[in-house]
Amino acid sequence: MLKRILLVGVLLTTVLIAAGAQQTIKIGFWDNGPFVVGQPGGKPPVGAVVDYWTTIVAPAMNVKVEWVGPTPLLRLLSQLKSGDIDAVLIIGKNPERAQLFLYPSAPCVRFEPGIAVLKDNPLSVIKTQADLSGMRVGTAQGAVVSDFIKTANVTWDNVSTATWIQDDFAKLANKRIDAVFNLTLAGLQWEASQTYAGQFKFLALPVPPADIYTAFAKTDRGASFLKQYDPINTKKAGSLESLVKKYIQ
Repeated sequence: MLKRILLVGVLLTTVLIAAGAQQTIKIGFWDNGPFVVGQPGGKPPVGAVVDYWTTIVAPAMNVKVEWVGPTPLLRLLSQLKSGDIDAVLIIGKNPERAQLFLYPSAPCVRFEPGIAVLKDNPLSVIKTQADLSGMRVGTAQGAVVSDFIKTANVTWDNVSTATWIQDDFAKLANKRIDAVFNLTLAGLQWEASQTYAGQFKFLALPVPPADIYTAFAKTDRGASFLKQYDPINTKKAGSLESLVKKYIQ
């Protein structure tokens, strides 16, 4: 009887330890500073959304983050679809993605979409789609694009590399394209400040801010992580604004 009691106790302890064990969540990312920026030598990325996860979300979920990237966006989305990774930082939402991935009930941040153009470009404000007519615009292949510019009379030059924004800025500086689009104007400004300070100007699109999410894989793991993440993000997402200011002051 005593042996049986001891055995039950050991089994119960094992179950409790397993239940409280810290899981590892594999989060993929693509470079989009100041929100997430890859580091050389396999070091973890830095940025405002990385800080949000490491200081607020991961401790509350009791998970360890394994960062995967930087990875070109299309490949990143493929990895999420296959379940090779559990989540992707800062991606937009559209009907196609909503069918493929699991999204939380609230965004983690809202982006102001805009473009970067050369400093001497005569365009100073964007009011209508006609202001963009004839432009050759660069962005990341597979990125969500605001309908305002998506349906304008522009020619797209999509980049499929992990360093898409740096590649597009090089094209813009050499006048191979007329503008670079990003869902986040702050991201364009931050990235340009690293190498092209003073060479570009940044114009907001006349559209509402875009909701940006951490999206999860449509797997049992993804669903489990989303269930933990959702209430934390709903409560704490506002704190991301102060984390962003740390990088763009």
